[in-house]
Amino acid sequence: MGEKRSKKTIVLLIICGVLLVAAVAAGILLIRRGLDQETYKEEIAAAEKYAASAQYEDAIVAYENAIEAVPEEDEAYLGLADVYLNQGKVSQAKATLEKGYTYSKAPTILDMLNGINDGSLLVNRFGQDQDKETMEQRRGQLGWNTAFLQRLENFTYSDYSDEYGAWPDIVKVAKGEVKVVHDDLSAALYYSDTPEDDTIVDDRRNRPDETGMPEKLELDSLDIIFDNFAAPVTLEQLQAVSSSTVEPVTDAERSYVQLRTGSVIMNIETDAAGTIQSVNAWNEVLLPEANQNRSTKGILSGIVIDAVTGEGVPEAELVFEGQEDASHTGEASTDRKGAFSVELDPDVYDVTITADGYVVENFEFEMEKDRNYSGEQFIISPELAAGTARIVLEWGSEPQDLDSYLIGDSDSGGSVFVSYYRKTASSGGETLAELDVDDTNGYGPETITLYDLNGVYQYTVVDYRLTSTLQDYGATVKVYLPGQAQPEVITVSPGAGIENIWEVFELDHGELNILNRAGDEDDLVEGSK
Repeated sequence: MGEKRSKKTIVLLIICGVLLVAAVAAGILLIRRGLDQETYKEEIAAAEKYAASAQYEDAIVAYENAIEAVPEEDEAYLGLADVYLNQGKVSQAKATLEKGYTYSKAPTILDMLNGINDGSLLVNRFGQDQDKETMEQRRGQLGWNTAFLQRLENFTYSDYSDEYGAWPDIVKVAKGEVKVVHDDLSAALYYSDTPEDDTIVDDRRNRPDETGMPEKLELDSLDIIFDNFAAPVTLEQLQAVSSSTVEPVTDAERSYVQLRTGSVIMNIETDAAGTIQSVNAWNEVLLPEANQNRSTKGILSGIVIDAVTGEGVPEAELVFEGQEDASHTGEASTDRKGAFSVELDPDVYDVTITADGYVVENFEFEMEKDRNYSGEQFIISPELAAGTARIVLEWGSEPQDLDSYLIGDSDSGGSVFVSYYRKTASSGGETLAELDVDDTNGYGPETITLYDLNGVYQYTVVDYRLTSTLQDYGATVKVYLPGQAQPEVITVSPGAGIENIWEVFELDHGELNILNRAGDEDDLVEGSK
């Protein structure tokens, strides 16, 4: 009898052991699935952000990562196919959808695939019959990047080196002609001597003269020079931004269109109908008036920008008062694009900017001797509604993409988590906070408006591309609070050891507590911040 009980006990122990192993295995599987789902959501958010700013190659990588994490969901396949269609890669879009249907059997994938096969989806996407208003609502209004245009029209080799990297790659193309690529500018610049001026290129050193200006650029990506660029871009949209008639031209090499704005001429590859199919389309920017005014000094060209929309502010008034010499003054008004130009003597200036409906803001600007300044941005905020605050992030050309995070809880029980992939926080039908502008190409603004000060919130900045250069390049945060005439200005603290995460401040029921410290870098991976 004892032997039977012993055997029974052993059997029960074995069964329990098997069940325990199965339970552990099931638990591990559930954890793994949970992690895969989290990765999937993060990669989808990153992909959507890249796609929205026409950074299609990065979007493709993120969508593929999402598919690898959770291959049975339809969203990543649909998004990836959409990116391929925006690039004009119909066959890749079809292959993606066919693979997706194999894994998911989702009717949404089948519908999109059928739309490509019967041509209806392609007509809606690329044809000329699509309603213009619908197109503009989906993409936003295409426009020029005014600040960058000002740089193109006025920057010398010295200016480009100061702004985009002092140790560029320089290649001699021919006698009196060099090609220059700066580390922080995704473009190739061409400098050439002319029959009228043989001092643009220093032939002895095979490099541009410090005051020389490029007469041609080739851009790696069109979203450097355009705002709200999202391919495909139709001939009608291009005509809206060009100061001259736009017509497709076909030669032995390609079809292209020519656009003009100010003194800038731009040729861009298109299809036969004049539609730009890719953000990476062949292009050349021609600057025929470059080097004509190289001797002119003391000119400041800039743009006044709305912190909430990212657009230029028309009819803004700027007053410049010299700190070192009271006789050094200047005034300027912005045009309909928010641009201005003013001649100034060398000095450090107090700058006051006023515009109807905006906070009166003060800035400081130094005009050095024998220099011009172009593309300078002055960001101003619309007046605040009662009980609200505004946070504006600004930086330089690098890091390319800084992101704002506002996290906390309101007294009413609402949770706030605002960033590029969750732009609005709401509770009980009321908006608590909102990301107004998400800049992905340097300089800013990136703006969050907080509508409920009754709570405790923390604001953090993260380098989306994880370049670990935030401390080196720096950034500025302006905090607008009720009852304060000027915003609180916070810059990256020297020696704080900030790599990719900058914990900037805490806002406790409207009271500002500046942190200005490095955040925890553990487990931080690109696209999942």
